[in-house]
Amino acid sequence: MNDSPALKKADIGVAMGIAGTDVAKEAADMVLTDDNFASIVNAIEEGRAVFKNIRKFAVYVFNSNMAEAVPFILFLFSKGAVPLPLTIMQVLSIDLGTDMVPAIGLGAELPEPGTMSQPPRPRNEHLLSSRLLIRALLWYGLIEAAAGLSAYFYLNWLWGWPHAPLANGGIVYQMATTMTLAAIVVSQIGAVFNCRTETESVFQIGFFSNRIILWGIGIELILLALLIYLPGLQSIFNTAPLGLHEWAFLILWAPAIFLVDELRKLFIRRWSRKSKGPAT
Repeated sequence: MNDSPALKKADIGVAMGIAGTDVAKEAADMVLTDDNFASIVNAIEEGRAVFKNIRKFAVYVFNSNMAEAVPFILFLFSKGAVPLPLTIMQVLSIDLGTDMVPAIGLGAELPEPGTMSQPPRPRNEHLLSSRLLIRALLWYGLIEAAAGLSAYFYLNWLWGWPHAPLANGGIVYQMATTMTLAAIVVSQIGAVFNCRTETESVFQIGFFSNRIILWGIGIELILLALLIYLPGLQSIFNTAPLGLHEWAFLILWAPAIFLVDELRKLFIRRWSRKSKGPAT
């Protein structure tokens, strides 16, 4: 009975689940069902992992938004001189199809190394911070946008651009938009590995340790293949078959975005160690 006011006043009131009284358990914010204080540490680690995984999910989902928006911006600012590199149906195929399963895998990530050595985050820190949005839209997003547009112009270059106008219809235009779509999806494969950690190298946690992501990538590639090569879906999503020459260009983007972000994380880790100074 005497513990109840203190438990209510505490930032986080903790009561014993076995030895504690019913009044104490009702007043507490947290009840240790095993009466083991070590469980608090495990709960905090799990809570931090859940919070970070939600952020990882958000970063990955927002990545493709910039890559999808830039082709429309280019089309508008060029006043139609650059035909739309990505169609509405292709945007929907990314948002509602290829992106979803790998994103779900990010929610199953285990806590990163060093999670418990970090200080608590501020109470007023939002789930969607400005730094998160910058990383998602202006880092990953712009790299993926570059991948999509480079694939679009590369296909047109194979067919005579800039000596000939950019394709604005027919099979060449369909192949060009398909290249943009495929480049974004392939870039997302590299990005989903990048999103698994914030600053640690993916190799430290195990490149193939999250099997849900691996399954998600497999499903993502199957969906992309169906969109490109299944005649019934080609007419709906304005796609056309791509050859080995085009795929040789596309597959370079997954390792490219992955390695570039690994270098960013390496720089952050070294800068962090340098700012802390030598250990005393």
